[in-house]
Amino acid sequence: MIDQKIIDRSNAAKRLLSNPDFRLIADSIEADILASFRAVKIGDSETLTNVHSLSHGFKLLNDRIAKYIETANYAAKLEEISEE
Repeated sequence: MIDQKIIDRSNAAKRLLSNPDFRLIADSIEADILASFRAVKIGDSETLTNVHSLSHGFKLLNDRIAKYIETANYAAKLEEISEE
């Protein structure tokens, strides 16, 4: 039996990704970060580091959401195999 916490996280992640408001905000944040990268002046390493940190944090959020879904899919496959 798959842990209910894994299923709950996966379902929440799927709902979040399919939510148009979340997608709009996430896409806007990504565009803002890209615009910030493009606006960094050559040699401004402090601003570049700050923008890179924002980008990395945003990527980590997206990776974690994907990981919740992936973990549930993997657990479901394992359960399916063990039942055979």
